[in-house]
Amino acid sequence: MSTAEEIKKLNELLQEGVLTQEEFDKQKEKLLNSNSISSSQQDWLVALLLCFFIGVIGAHRFYVGKIGTGLLMVFTLGGLGIWTFIDLILIIVGKFKNKDGEILSRI
Repeated sequence: MSTAEEIKKLNELLQEGVLTQEEFDKQKEKLLNSNSISSSQQDWLVALLLCFFIGVIGAHRFYVGKIGTGLLMVFTLGGLGIWTFIDLILIIVGKFKNKDGEILSRI
């Protein structure tokens, strides 16, 4: 069930008197916060391919919005490959995050 559908369902419960306004607000806030943290709009596969093929110039870091570390990777050639290898592992295991700290989406 999508977030919009869940909020609609909560709204119906509020109108029926099953939930108070305070309970509705808490549940709505909980739904909105849980979905915003879960994953980013950047695609996991795109980041993986960028890292694998042109990771030494930091293309995957530019893709997720990490411009500063992307530039550092350009100037150090991906930390002589070590930094690129670490990022590749992080992407594969699903721990690589974008600049906002959100995990990449695997959809």
